[in-house]
Amino acid sequence: MKRFENINGEKPIVEVKEHAIPGSKHIILTFKNGYGASIIPEYHYPKTDKDGNELRPGLQVRNRKVIPGLYEVAVFYNGELCYDTPITKDVLRSQNDPELQRVVGMIQRLERMDIHYLHPEEQDA
Repeated sequence: MKRFENINGEKPIVEVKEHAIPGSKHIILTFKNGYGASIIPEYHYPKTDKDGNELRPGLQVRNRKVIPGLYEVAVFYNGELCYDTPITKDVLRSQNDPELQRVVGMIQRLERMDIHYLHPEEQDA
């Protein structure tokens, strides 16, 4: 978690939750600009069992495994998934550590887009 203590000089709010796969974590970073990063491990969904028999989709999910060193990153805004940023229109998959750090830095540098931040004089009305 130390790598998320300082992003471009800002200390984000770091929330760590258990994820669906036992032993894996879901990390949510929240920045002053209202944006955040949702980070989970990348998973491998086996299509066949050890004998080569095709697995039903439900069994694929149950047998998924974490792929060490790869992550999925999504942009959050005010605690919700955000699909309309210059960074991405979807979840970024298969991100290695340097790519993850780059994306998190980009999220931290996004400009606030809420109307009250853009027009603070309207808050006083």
